[in-house]
Amino acid sequence: MELITPEHVQTYVKSLQEQGLSAATVKNDLSAINTTMRLATGDRWQPIEPSGLGVPKRSYVRQTVPLGIDRALVAQSQSRLDDRGAAIVGLARGLGLRAKECCLLDAKSALRQALTKGEVKIVSGTKGGRVRTIKITNDHQIDALKAAAGVQKKDRSMVPAGMSLKAFRPQLDRIRQAVKEATGGQSLHSLRAAYACARYQDHTKVPAPVIAGSRLVSKALDHDARLKIARELGHGRIDVVASYVGSAR
Repeated sequence: MELITPEHVQTYVKSLQEQGLSAATVKNDLSAINTTMRLATGDRWQPIEPSGLGVPKRSYVRQTVPLGIDRALVAQSQSRLDDRGAAIVGLARGLGLRAKECCLLDAKSALRQALTKGEVKIVSGTKGGRVRTIKITNDHQIDALKAAAGVQKKDRSMVPAGMSLKAFRPQLDRIRQAVKEATGGQSLHSLRAAYACARYQDHTKVPAPVIAGSRLVSKALDHDARLKIARELGHGRIDVVASYVGSAR
């Protein structure tokens, strides 16, 4: 490591860019290198800034349509998995849950809530411990919960009894890979974006900006929809919704 120079890092970053990796990935790798070298050299390492290497600014506004909107592609990813994995994919698309939330969901309890109250309370695995409620608005959500409850059986969550979430991660990696293969490289998180786009259309009666190409409703109606979606996704800031449904401009 003593022989590593800034020039080596610059060459490495350029090779990542030539591979067509996203700006976010390149920046994350560069940040890891800067941190490691600073720790290894006793703060003698001068951080290399991505802007100085021509890495574009990271955009937090979604530019690509989440292919999970197409339920046929969701079904394709599910067909590559066992019943438990397929159920987790269904929860991500049907309820817009994060991967950790899908894994820790008590699907049997959630199904009872959906059938009796028309909503589901998400408690376990939430970011920042923020509990939220998701409204049940269509049969796809009920079907996803029924499938998950059937797989869960006597377990307390979607993670098999006697297994920790950490031990379950290899299965989660297989789920992510199945979604990537079915959607041409999109992530499990893109199913959450597909849910958000569907909810945007529910609230506004028009497609989300990332699908339509621009905002089709008034700023007031768009803002109201984003506020509701932010709450449904468990985010504290409305501007984060742009990373799911596209620009508000």
